[in-house]
Amino acid sequence: MLKVFIPSDAGFRVYEDPLRLLYKKVQDKICDDNSFEFIRDNTFFYMFVYNNKLVGGIYYYIKDDKLYLNGFANRKMFEINIECLRLSTTWFSVDIYAEAMNRASALCLLKAGFTRLEHNIFILRKKA
Repeated sequence: MLKVFIPSDAGFRVYEDPLRLLYKKVQDKICDDNSFEFIRDNTFFYMFVYNNKLVGGIYYYIKDDKLYLNGFANRKMFEINIECLRLSTTWFSVDIYAEAMNRASALCLLKAGFTRLEHNIFILRKKA
């Protein structure tokens, strides 16, 4: 069963330390030099847990007046990552942008319904 937590949820604190460690481990691969605490406190941040196992996090933020997302996850969870990504995009009614830093991220975005806008920028267009 998939569970979603935001930082103010009690359940978030249960998995917060492992999520922080995961973020630090992959931080260079997702090209975000912000601290875990910064993204937790200054973005729309969601933690995903599947069958009581930490999947990862997705966070949304504004850049150049556009809504962007970034995310990170434990390895070998590709299908559940797509499900988490699809679910999280339903919470917003504007176009969503993402910058893929590697092939796996690009494939995940494409499978979740994003299209390539240019080189490594992807968009999920919301119907008006």
